[in-house]
Amino acid sequence: MNRWNETWDGKKRNVIIFFMLLSVVVPFVPAILAVLVIAITCYMMKDIPLQKLNYYLFIGVVISGFLGPYLALPAFPSFFLFRILIILHMLLFLFEKKDFKKLDRVKIPLILFIIWILYSIFSLLWTQSPLLSIMAIYYQIESFYLLFAFIYYIDNFAKLKQILTWIVLIYIVTIAIGLWESLTGDHLKYSAGNILSYGDTRPTGLLVNTNDYSSYLAFYIPVLLLCLFHKKTIFKSLIGIAALGILTFIILETESRSGLIAFAVVVLLMLYKIFHHKIMFFFGLIMSTLIGLCFLLVQHGAQLTAYFTGKTDSTNQRAFMYETIFQLCKEHHFLGVGIGVTPKFVFTALYGTSNIPDTMQRTMSAHNLWLSNLSDVGILGFFPFILFAIWFIVHTMRVYAQNQQLLAAIPICILVAFAAISIGSSSIFEMRIVWLGLGLAATLVNLIEQKRDIQIT
Repeated sequence: MNRWNETWDGKKRNVIIFFMLLSVVVPFVPAILAVLVIAITCYMMKDIPLQKLNYYLFIGVVISGFLGPYLALPAFPSFFLFRILIILHMLLFLFEKKDFKKLDRVKIPLILFIIWILYSIFSLLWTQSPLLSIMAIYYQIESFYLLFAFIYYIDNFAKLKQILTWIVLIYIVTIAIGLWESLTGDHLKYSAGNILSYGDTRPTGLLVNTNDYSSYLAFYIPVLLLCLFHKKTIFKSLIGIAALGILTFIILETESRSGLIAFAVVVLLMLYKIFHHKIMFFFGLIMSTLIGLCFLLVQHGAQLTAYFTGKTDSTNQRAFMYETIFQLCKEHHFLGVGIGVTPKFVFTALYGTSNIPDTMQRTMSAHNLWLSNLSDVGILGFFPFILFAIWFIVHTMRVYAQNQQLLAAIPICILVAFAAISIGSSSIFEMRIVWLGLGLAATLVNLIEQKRDIQIT
């Protein structure tokens, strides 16, 4: 008994010493708290099967991916939870028993994505800026892993329902934040409206700028409409109508033209799937909408015209950037300047090389994924990415056309939103919401085609 008491007293003494040391170190290295929390969490989960643990960890990756820097240590805003969880997930995946057969139906886009990354790594041989290229390659790998992990771990409809529930909950919170910003003019900590002091009510939600936010709303509104109209009731229908009204108001407030167009197309595709069996009702709904738009044009024609044509400076600047990038492609014989390096040339074309403030970032995104990618890696590197996009177009259209359920409309809607954000936002390399969305689209294609094959056999 005395020996047991001595051992227990020794453990208490060690714990006290450990916390004393921790109290001294933490003020100087706050990040150690995050490491400690992860270590304790891993210890508590040591008896959980690795595959199951990785599934729940992936849900954490998705949630933290949407919340981004808002789950960061105050002293280290770039060191947020997503970065920790995705690296931890990658490491644990290496020790997990693999089952790649579940990827058979979607292996082509994954292989094309890998080829795109490998060619980007090859471009390090001639890149104009190794640092920018290494950063871009990291984001490519991160994007691929999000796409891959979504398909790998969400391998049945029960898991799909769980992940969609989390996505919808975060989406609703983001709508509430955008509405609050639009009505009050206040913005969250990492919003450009707060950082750059816009002084207006353009919302950004949990993202940085308005174009990203409007595209995000277009990306994930199909999931919200699925939850509301999967089993239609009068109460859910009323909520759906109210949600569409609020979202339309918020997107108009963002003043994002690409986001508005994507949102309109996505809603139209979803409404057709909801009411396609009531063709007269759907036709009446469209006609009512068109009549309403006509009244808006009559009453507010000048304002609506200014919405699309009033950003002359922005439009001219983008046209100049596109001309610069195309000229850059020709100067390098369409072989590429190195992955992630095009923004450096765009910045120089816009601002020159002298009288640049030290605090100013010396890169400027091309605001066009396709042109920027062509300029970065040339025709050879761009080709697999084009094939990747073509695969998505063909399969999402086929799923939409061949299946009656509302779930089948989500992949093509995500693809429409992706097309908008690829030319509307400044850069989507580091935008986790984009690659999570594509992962969701590929997962749905995989599950729906798997279900169809089972029914045929």
